[in-house]
Amino acid sequence: MVDDIIKPEDVIICEKQRLLFCGGHALRALVQDRQIFHDTYLISLAEELATQELILRPHVTTVRQYYFNYITGYYHIQVIQKALQQQYNIELLQLREKDETSYLHRDLIRNHIHDVQGLFVHQNDHYFCVRRFDSTPDYFFIIDSLTPGIHKTIPRHRINDYIKYLHECDSSIYVPLRGDIFKIETISYESLLSLIHPLPTCVADELVLTVDESTNFIF
Repeated sequence: MVDDIIKPEDVIICEKQRLLFCGGHALRALVQDRQIFHDTYLISLAEELATQELILRPHVTTVRQYYFNYITGYYHIQVIQKALQQQYNIELLQLREKDETSYLHRDLIRNHIHDVQGLFVHQNDHYFCVRRFDSTPDYFFIIDSLTPGIHKTIPRHRINDYIKYLHECDSSIYVPLRGDIFKIETISYESLLSLIHPLPTCVADELVLTVDESTNFIF
């Protein structure tokens, strides 16, 4: 029935781009909550990080602009990471295109990348996120404040292709993880699923979203 069709755009939270405040937009999209990560809070974190660095490097004059630009609203990734740590005990693990060193947690994530809950992406000075929801587990949705009216989809089995595409575009890709994952040396599959699903439950998790194949991302 037509009434049973739930479009992703009707449920998924995605704010319209304002200046370069994409960091805040992408954070709120990642956790699917408009009531958190306000700019006053993020700016205070940026100021805190800048102050800490100025103590160590007192002769540096541009450190504040490094963490936050008051004119454009741009946040450094360290501000994003600190916000997630404080509010949700979430860490961001960067997926590097070429990483010759073996690393337990990174290797685990790469081997189970189809199971992750989301990605946080920095591309061409712009932040956006990619989310998978509990009731529509076979698709990842691109949530981008530049295109709030449509969420391109990536079939779950093609997420590695999408990550490869992002690397080819010189993007930085981060996976949100539960903060205590780095304290655990031996991780079972059941424990891993919990550790790579750190984001709070949202409305989109509880509703089966109707996916139109025409919205699939074209590589």
